[in-house]
Amino acid sequence: MRGFLLVIGAIFLLGCGADKPKSRSVLISKYYPNNDYQRWLLHFDSTLTFYQAYGMSADSLAMILDQVDGLILTGGTDIHPSYHGKDSAVAQCGTIDQYRDSLELALVAHSFERKIPTLGGCRGMQLLNVAKGGSLIIDIPSERGSTLHQQEKGDAHHMIYCHQWLSRIVELDSAEVNSNHHQAIDQLADGFEIMAYAQDSIIESFYWTNKETHPFILGVQWHPERMEREDPLAANVARIFIKNLNRPK
Repeated sequence: MRGFLLVIGAIFLLGCGADKPKSRSVLISKYYPNNDYQRWLLHFDSTLTFYQAYGMSADSLAMILDQVDGLILTGGTDIHPSYHGKDSAVAQCGTIDQYRDSLELALVAHSFERKIPTLGGCRGMQLLNVAKGGSLIIDIPSERGSTLHQQEKGDAHHMIYCHQWLSRIVELDSAEVNSNHHQAIDQLADGFEIMAYAQDSIIESFYWTNKETHPFILGVQWHPERMEREDPLAANVARIFIKNLNRPK
């Protein structure tokens, strides 16, 4: 009788474990700012856990990269122009963090090696383009004569026009987004397909199309983490990223 009860107990425990959802984890290149990305994604999946790559030791980072289900490259400082062939333009840049540049370029390389679903926001989208051989507009106002994307205080807001895959995901052809950047995509790297433009022709989103080389990379120039949670340009971006975290290890 005792043996029978032990077997039943073991089956019960195994069953409970089987029903418990697996917590998926996301590596964030740098928490920026105020844990906004975490709060945004947790609104759609409260089981997610997060790690910050910035400042992590090389050994710890290597271990985490073998375990995480997704990668987010966040907004922040300008990328050093030497990484995309415009060395002489450094005076037109704002604050630069070369440690962060080199860290995130390495993260993109690992993302391709391990096929980690990746989302890039604002600077993160620009970093993805640079990592794959593209270049950036150093300063939109001086090079393109547009002040659409940045204002002195807070976010700017402007229309974008969605195409193809992104239009189906967000269920919109056009919408207003928030924005706060003076750099943008110039030469688009091979492998990315444009998914949205602003009215001044600045690229607002791209998507990696070759599923054999990478399962999911989405870049957005706006800040979904700072938008209303159920705005389609925030909610559906979060949902498609979380959906793609279910990758085979």
